[in-house]
Amino acid sequence: MQSITGKVFLYLTVLILFMHFLTGCGESQSSENSRNDESSETVLLPEYTDSVAVVTPGFPMLNNTNAEAFLLDFLDKIPQRKFLLTTRLGSMKVRLFDDTPLHTANFLMLIQRGYFDGTEFTRVVEDFVVQGGNNDSETEELKRLVIGNYQLREEINPKYIHRKGALAMARQYENNPGKESSAYDFYFVHGRTFNEPQLLAIEREHEMKISQSNRQIYYKTGGAPHLDGQHTVFGEIYEGLDVLDKMAAVKTDASNWPDEALIMEIRMLNE
Repeated sequence: MQSITGKVFLYLTVLILFMHFLTGCGESQSSENSRNDESSETVLLPEYTDSVAVVTPGFPMLNNTNAEAFLLDFLDKIPQRKFLLTTRLGSMKVRLFDDTPLHTANFLMLIQRGYFDGTEFTRVVEDFVVQGGNNDSETEELKRLVIGNYQLREEINPKYIHRKGALAMARQYENNPGKESSAYDFYFVHGRTFNEPQLLAIEREHEMKISQSNRQIYYKTGGAPHLDGQHTVFGEIYEGLDVLDKMAAVKTDASNWPDEALIMEIRMLNE
């Protein structure tokens, strides 16, 4: 395990490489051409060439000031809205929603930059959620340092509920009245089915109202209704729910971390 001094040195190395790279990019190269040119130069930390997100032209270091404008512009330039997520248990196809543009753009940007590849699902709770994207290993910390530290404005839409297979972003509950989402930490809803007394109890406990149409979904398909209105749902699994069932059933430790690593690879789909 590296010392704190060693980690600080690595972080400073990333920042120096990043600033040096931006200086060498030249103002004449457009963001669109930089993203689409497969021959564009990339810079990686020498010790982490197989796993650290690349510093590439057209991708600024994001923060709460510049992230929203950049992501909305990025979404206009990328046609894909579907991706394939693969683990040792199989593959799932997921579609992202157009009317949650910040969350959709952010996820697609992270896929394009290879952020998720090789990361683990770190929280698995059967009948509730399968969560990943925010590993606390040094490699993931370095990836996030390169990409940026920012949150996403909430895009909670009542028509997108926490039904089984829904994709949503995690968030902090304390000191977050705007329900802003994490930029990296996502989850799939596994959930369970509910009967009417259980839904009534959820409504009372969480001071919410579940519509009749949503009740039918939670009766038959299942989900996690108490999360509705609390997190932004921005996508859904449209093929491979059986794989989600397998993932949710893995053995975990006391902290809900899978005993055997559940590593993901994600690529965009053009279908």
